[in-house]
Amino acid sequence: MTAPERSRPLVRTARRGRPDPRTPNGNAPFGSRRPGVRDRAFSVALRPTTVVWRVVGLRHSAATLRHYYGRTGADLTVDPEGPLGTAPFRRVADRHLAEWRDLALARWRESGGTEREFDVTTNWHGVRIGRGDHLDWWLALRGLQYRITGRLDIAADDGEDAARGDVAAAAGPAVRVVYEVEIYKDWGFDKGEDEYGLSFTPLARLHEAGLAREYSVVGRSRPLVWTSPSD
Repeated sequence: MTAPERSRPLVRTARRGRPDPRTPNGNAPFGSRRPGVRDRAFSVALRPTTVVWRVVGLRHSAATLRHYYGRTGADLTVDPEGPLGTAPFRRVADRHLAEWRDLALARWRESGGTEREFDVTTNWHGVRIGRGDHLDWWLALRGLQYRITGRLDIAADDGEDAARGDVAAAAGPAVRVVYEVEIYKDWGFDKGEDEYGLSFTPLARLHEAGLAREYSVVGRSRPLVWTSPSD
């Protein structure tokens, strides 16, 4: 008989987050009203934007807007490593990782060094990418929801004396986290909102008129690695 896999302790982020990443807006359902002349004119005028964005290198922005006009409503898959490379997303991810490190090290010390492998997870949290952070990802997503899960290991070959309280004998162990990032976004426009003087209402009305369609952006990264010595 095969021995059951040993369960690892779980370390969660201290920030609460949300169990559900969905952020629905108050727009009417897709195609719930007849398109007017203004809707059709606006739709025609905006369509070349996808071509222009792609020509100038804003390929992610072009892809998301083109999918909106495609009207399928199907999920659009995006590699999270793209938005994760922006400053605000990288900053909040590193904050979670450092928090896991600190919580795991505290439990490692309390256990006398016996607990050294942990599962780590967050709930869903939001992050906003601004125009000055990355123009392409700002136009493509602006804000998104993310969740990070993985495994944290505390090095077994150093720091043993520190776990027993002899801090002078060892500075502490190295920490390694192998983690994956999931992203989610309800891609659409909220009526009544605007940004930099651009009203989102005409864009939202395209969805209601059946000339474009809201959808979900989803993605899960490959396993990523983060390492850090203890403080």
